[in-house]
Amino acid sequence: MSDITFVQHDITARVPELTDPTSIIEVPLRVRVDPLTGRTARIITGTRLAPETRPDLTELTAKPAFCPFCADRIQTATGTFDASITDEGRIQRGTAVVVPNVMAYSEFSSVGVYDTAEHFFDLPELTPTRVGDLLQAFVAYTTGVHGLRPMWSSVNANYLPPSGSSLIHPHGQSAHDDVGTTIQRELVQRSAEWPGGESYWDALIRQEEGGERWIGRRGRVAVLTPWAPVGFHEVWAVVPGAHDITDLTDEDCADLGTVMSTVFQTYYSLNLTSFNWAMYGGGPAPTDRYSLLLRIVSRSNVDPFYRSDVTYFEHLHAESMVDISPEEMAGRVRERFA
Repeated sequence: MSDITFVQHDITARVPELTDPTSIIEVPLRVRVDPLTGRTARIITGTRLAPETRPDLTELTAKPAFCPFCADRIQTATGTFDASITDEGRIQRGTAVVVPNVMAYSEFSSVGVYDTAEHFFDLPELTPTRVGDLLQAFVAYTTGVHGLRPMWSSVNANYLPPSGSSLIHPHGQSAHDDVGTTIQRELVQRSAEWPGGESYWDALIRQEEGGERWIGRRGRVAVLTPWAPVGFHEVWAVVPGAHDITDLTDEDCADLGTVMSTVFQTYYSLNLTSFNWAMYGGGPAPTDRYSLLLRIVSRSNVDPFYRSDVTYFEHLHAESMVDISPEEMAGRVRERFA
């Protein structure tokens, strides 16, 4: 077994003091290298960008005259799947419903609604059951699509406008085609190239378990924060033994639902309001060198003139810059995980 090397570059910046520009102070900066991809992330200190208070979402989340995902509209406002994919028409698991996506993001795509009973569910209301039901429904759709032919699949979510969501009613989306996404292909390719008899993901879990970035296990789901985050307040869930979305069992979905709900509760405690998550399938020919990965990151808060958390660093340099260390974030989630 070969251990993973976690590389960090410690930099000291000399900058004017905020309260006294004539005084020059030294501020430490950490640049971390992702062991698998080689991408770098900057963890800044001394400045916190997190909100001190949580905004009032009442006006933004009020039910509009028309919402296609609410119970009184979903049967007439959404379509049904082709019988070659599923004979269910619309896929329902518990409170969750998955329907065809009207936006052509990929050759096959779907939209999944956590619950149609109410127009909006705040972070504490995204319960383990609601999230787990949604994942089960997405797995059912993905399984149907893969019955046509093997392909790249991902399941993803935006939540509120700062995350890129155009609809307030909480929902997720799936994408399935022969191309996949840049990050998805990179993760699978780098996993295949990882040297040694042990997969990168098995080595990562073995090495991180019990450490500063370790959060815990739920069933076979391993939960931790990444050494070099790609976004703010990032949390990972890795499912050893599952190489694609179609490998997830109902028990896995329930466990992932509990994990994700716990992260959402933590975000709420930090006065956060918006997030993205993504689950990356292993591609048309998944192997045991890759384990299914789910990432969750927070996004900027909903404010009239909010500061975007995506700057030139992230968008043009593919390098994240965060103000809370993965170790601190792991501690925050760990408090609620037990």
